[in-house]
Order: sequence, then structure tokens, then C-alpha cells
Amino acid sequence: MVRLLVVLAAVGAVAAVAVFRPKRPRTPLSVEGNLDGPGVYLFTAAGCDTCDEARLVYRKVLGESGFIERSWEEHSDLLALVGVADIPSGAVVGADGREVASFAHIPRLSTLRRAVRKMRA
Repeated sequence: MVRLLVVLAAVGAVAAVAVFRPKRPRTPLSVEGNLDGPGVYLFTAAGCDTCDEARLVYRKVLGESGFIERSWEEHSDLLALVGVADIPSGAVVGADGREVASFAHIPRLSTLRRAVRKMRA
């Protein structure tokens, strides 16, 4: 019984740390003037399984050709200029060329939909 209580206390402590730990501040991407214009961008790399998963999310929201994909292998200078630190990453750029939203890793469907609506508004 004592062991069970110790295990439950340890699990509770780990869960509390995971919930209440401060999030890493996200540095905004430098998209203004550095991308081809307004739209939704997905930054990927070859051999990245997480990139494949992100591609599926983007396709569900935007269709097969509704976003612009830029790979590290073909556009490393651009990704460095924009400030992409995590692969996959994404950016939603408005008509004025400014960042509407950006994502590190895989965004939720609802989050990506909301950013696209905001871009089109």
C-alpha cells in the first residue's frame, strides 16, 4: 500500500511539472519580405516522419495544392533567413506580407483553420 502511494505521488508530481512548467518563448519568424507573398507555408526536410504528419494536416485543411512547401535541402538559405529553428514549421502570411500565425511542429487542425480564416479576413 505504501509503494502504491509513493508511485501515485511521483506520477502526480511529474504531471504537475508537465502542466505548470513555463513554455519556451517562441521567436516569431521573419517572413515579411522574405517569402513569395501571402499564403500558407510549410517548412520541411527530407526523411522527416513528423513532416509527413504535418503535410497530412495541411492537406486536410487546405487541400493538395493549398499551401507552399519549402524543404531544407532545396531552400536552406531561405529557411535560415526566415528563422526556422524547428522542422517541421509553418507560417501563415497575410496579404500585407506579415505573419498571421506560425507553428513549430504539427499544428492542430482547428488552429490551422483559424489562422487561415484570419489570413483571408
